[in-house]
Amino acid sequence: MGMSFRYIMVTHWDDHWDRLRNNETHFSKGMLKGKMSLSRIKDYTPTLFIKLNKNTREVEAAWEGETYDFKEEVNRIKFKVKIFRKLEKLPQKYASYNEGWYLEYFEELPSLVPDELIIYPPFIYILERSGDWGEFESYTYLLLKLLGIHEIHKFGKQKGLPDGFFKFRNLVVMYDSTLEKGFEESKRTQIRNYINQLKQNEIRLGNKTVSIIGCKKQVWIITRGTTRVLGRVDDIVVKEVSITDLIHTYKDRILKESVDEVWLEKRLEEI
Repeated sequence: MGMSFRYIMVTHWDDHWDRLRNNETHFSKGMLKGKMSLSRIKDYTPTLFIKLNKNTREVEAAWEGETYDFKEEVNRIKFKVKIFRKLEKLPQKYASYNEGWYLEYFEELPSLVPDELIIYPPFIYILERSGDWGEFESYTYLLLKLLGIHEIHKFGKQKGLPDGFFKFRNLVVMYDSTLEKGFEESKRTQIRNYINQLKQNEIRLGNKTVSIIGCKKQVWIITRGTTRVLGRVDDIVVKEVSITDLIHTYKDRILKESVDEVWLEKRLEEI
């Protein structure tokens, strides 16, 4: 077997490495240091990210993760970043690294993935990366079921209908999953339709109806963006819900010693 390797990426730039817009950044080709070269660029390579203080050049923070979606341009290389975890302490041997992109070889690559990520089914990684809206929609439905939401209905593709509906204890949600960045305008009419459906006393699901009288009602637009409240209409809350926050909810549900339906209902309501 050949040797394994990982990247070490060092900058002093603002928002690196845990607050990148769209998880994307770039390095100039002049930042390739030591053994690192264009021929050694490979998607989903384990990466150690280091942030230096802009003035002192001392280490401020470090993270483990991976890099992917590399795009070579004339004088720079664009790429995306996935953070796995923040390091409590950076090994001393990396403290003297200057800004740049380095390559580190191993006979066997140390595990960079926290043990907790072993609980993630493979489709969660597809949810975080795929550009296929059909995959995003299908796997969002599976993730909601994994959360412990059993009374969930997936709609067929019909005009004016959401992707799905679920009722969990006293919380009812109509949700639509999308990879669109301008969804607030493109889905304006659909969101209004979802609100109008939730204003009724019941929701028709095929051959049965579900009473929603007295329930807490929400419309979710599930994206790769940031969770935020988009608006309120009477007692109905409309939200953008980050798929990352749903994944974290799944992780917490699995790893916490004791959770129950009351905890999950509150977590979903307040997400």
